[in-house]
Amino acid sequence: MKIRHIIFFLVLFFTVLFSQNKSTTSPSITNTPQIDTVLKIQIKAQLASPPLFYQDKIYASDQTGVITCFDISGKKIWSRSTSNKLQSKLVIADNLLCTSNSKNEILTFSLEKGTPIQSFGIGDSVTTNLILLQYAGRKELMIPKTTESRSAIIFGTNNGKIYCYDLETLQEYWHNNDAAGMIKTDPIVVANKLLFTSKDGFLYCIDTRDGLLNWRWKEKAETDFSNSQIMCDGEKVYVYDNEYSLFSIDLLLGNFTWKSAAKIFDAIGISTDKKKLYAKGLYSKFFILSALSGKVLKGIKRNDLFESDNVSPFEYKKKILFTNWNSIFSLNEKFNEENVFSYGNSSLSSLQQIDKNIFFTSNTTDTIIIFSIR
Repeated sequence: MKIRHIIFFLVLFFTVLFSQNKSTTSPSITNTPQIDTVLKIQIKAQLASPPLFYQDKIYASDQTGVITCFDISGKKIWSRSTSNKLQSKLVIADNLLCTSNSKNEILTFSLEKGTPIQSFGIGDSVTTNLILLQYAGRKELMIPKTTESRSAIIFGTNNGKIYCYDLETLQEYWHNNDAAGMIKTDPIVVANKLLFTSKDGFLYCIDTRDGLLNWRWKEKAETDFSNSQIMCDGEKVYVYDNEYSLFSIDLLLGNFTWKSAAKIFDAIGISTDKKKLYAKGLYSKFFILSALSGKVLKGIKRNDLFESDNVSPFEYKKKILFTNWNSIFSLNEKFNEENVFSYGNSSLSSLQQIDKNIFFTSNTTDTIIIFSIR
């Protein structure tokens, strides 16, 4: 059943549930009048990574090595204990759930019951999350596949390598070793291109079909993009350096387009029409930039400093939603800021729109929240 068909009953159920448990010591959710808390799940241990919402189910991993699947009402469907701390975000494709652990093993499980399928050790430290793609190359695997699946995973390592593995069999399609240092922020896939940064300071673009280098770029010898989250609108790549300067690079050729005067230090967002960029900046400023030129269209001074949480701002009904520490905020058309809600004393680690007016968020400790905006 889709979320919008059961939202009324969930709101009613949890309103009654929370009213009957006012003595609980768990933090309260501070809502504005137009917000309804639909669901709150508290995990028994610290979350290892932001949970995943997939086909009306919630998948969460914790630092004790447990993966749990919940339905949309918060009921546990299955739980699977593994032998080591989990570290990568969970990814799902072809009825398989995949993650990595602290022993640098890639693990796959059945989506239906969490049954372990296989694991494979990497001879290097896995330093990024796993990224999904549909493999479009020509390599034939040594062990034949039993399905027609083309799902693959990509990840970066401490030694600067990027690997691409078939998800079903965990066999290697290719690897790239052009980078000269650790890859610690997540690569992104754009069509048949993979973008990533490295401790050597460069922004790299390689071909997802064979792992070969298309181009690499940085402004000068001292430039370091290694801490930057990467965004791309399909034509331009946006990345910021160690001096908090935001750059636009042409995706096809790797040529410099512009450098903004705004000082940026966290994940940026792109407007739905791809004409504007939304960014958290230094000195308590929220920036709205021209995607064409990098010019600051609006700089909004806030009352509190931003902290880095790698959650990209995004548009919702002519408003801009963004996170900071334990809160979600919105900016309206007049650039007035409003607190959507606040929860607990730890940072939010995700914010995702999962239906027309339904949102999914989590914090860095133990809580998953689904809420609606009226």
